[in-house]
Amino acid sequence: MPKRIFFFSDIDDTLIQTKRKTDFNKNTIVASYTKEGEENSFFYEGTKLLVDTIIDSGITFIPTTARNLASYQRTVFYKNLKIKYIILNFGGLILLDNQEDKVWTKVMNDSYKKITPLTKLYKNVLQYFKDNDLKLQVKIIDSYYISIYNKFNLDDQEMIKRIRENLMDFLDIEKDFYLYENGNSFAILPHFLNKKFAVKYLINRYKPILTLGAGDNISDLDFMNLTDFKIVPKENGSKYLVNIG
Repeated sequence: MPKRIFFFSDIDDTLIQTKRKTDFNKNTIVASYTKEGEENSFFYEGTKLLVDTIIDSGITFIPTTARNLASYQRTVFYKNLKIKYIILNFGGLILLDNQEDKVWTKVMNDSYKKITPLTKLYKNVLQYFKDNDLKLQVKIIDSYYISIYNKFNLDDQEMIKRIRENLMDFLDIEKDFYLYENGNSFAILPHFLNKKFAVKYLINRYKPILTLGAGDNISDLDFMNLTDFKIVPKENGSKYLVNIG
């Protein structure tokens, strides 16, 4: 296998934005769709050109995303046959030529056997929110983690703060898990579920001669710090740019 450059990149808010976050005064290109087939995320023209140029140059572009497979399949990345490696579910699933990496899946399965079952944790979360009078959308995503969405009070900063504080209190008891936050979205993840572990696995396995990492959220720094160069979008990444040295 020839030596190559690996470019690991987060997708949402790094390369594409939801309709709510997109500035349509700029030239845009559709990037993903809802389950109903409606346009819901967009590239800016320059970003799409950058991604296409990177892929066409022979650099190995690796989407590194929290999206699950069903959500990823609704993006334009899924149809690009030049994309060989994909990291999904916060690093819980790795696809090689659209086939599950069974070695990595075994690592994940063995890890899940050692922690509180997600089904039990899910029930505990629901009861905790009920006891604290919090109305939220809570789901188990593909048996990987628990998603918590502030669906009924979007962008209410006081509510977001309250959710965060309650989840931190909850996780003081559930030591096997940590909290992920991105705007109105939260997730409870086991400590071994992190993009950085999947990125490290691929780097160790294929030994690229150079690595690049792109992300917008402070949690993306975990995998970006494993790469030789970090790329941060000006607008979305400005909130943690100071942390990159």
